[in-house]
Amino acid sequence: MTIRKLAIIGTLTAAGLLAAPARADFERGYQAYDRGDFAAAIMAWRPLADTGDTRAMYNLGVIYDQGKGVERDPAMAVVLWRAAAEKGYAPAQHNLAQALIGGDGVVDRYDEALAWLRKAADQGLARSSYTLGKMYADGLGVKADPSESLRLIATAAEAGFDRAQYNLGKMYRDGAGAAKNPGQAVKWFRAAAEQGYAPAQAALGARYAAGDGVAKDNVEALAWTLIAERQGLPRAATQARTISARMSPDEVARARSRAESWRPNR
Repeated sequence: MTIRKLAIIGTLTAAGLLAAPARADFERGYQAYDRGDFAAAIMAWRPLADTGDTRAMYNLGVIYDQGKGVERDPAMAVVLWRAAAEKGYAPAQHNLAQALIGGDGVVDRYDEALAWLRKAADQGLARSSYTLGKMYADGLGVKADPSESLRLIATAAEAGFDRAQYNLGKMYRDGAGAAKNPGQAVKWFRAAAEQGYAPAQAALGARYAAGDGVAKDNVEALAWTLIAERQGLPRAATQARTISARMSPDEVARARSRAESWRPNR
């Protein structure tokens, strides 16, 4: 199962509940990280982490996981995420769970990972619901349960998580965990595509090309495929050539114009 860890928590979502001096230190660390001065970020966040601030613990964990400003140390990242997770911080619970699922020499511990993901999901963290859904789909640490997978991934999709929206679209397209529903597949591919998720953009382009769940429209098909190609999605280049081969030069030009003017809805 392909998963990804959360990135650094920024000032707007993380520092609002801190006292004014600590908030200033946290913001200074975030600004340093944002400009690539990782040593300064560590200097700002480490004292806060030492006092038990969960956001600083979490961010330091990301720094150790990424190896920015320090030698990469996934084990130290896990220590920091666990400390913040035990204090109830959902992003740390999520990253700790992902580390426990596997990678970087961490032994797979699915039972514990599931417990942390459920805690984070219960706090409304959409990507934790999504990861739980993928675990139920793949039978990792639990008996495979397509219905529960659908429920959890749908919860994350409805909360706006692009990967969940894309995967929900695939479930409706393929009839995996849900009855095939081309219209619902297009709906969720579009939701993720409009946020800028390249695999969903290519999938939406393919739906327009086939007229499956949406009226056939080669201009829209090529436009969405070109948008995905522009983001470096390998299969989009082949898909774009296939679609453009059956279009007029004017249609191709309109599709390219549409792709060039597109901006993500975030």
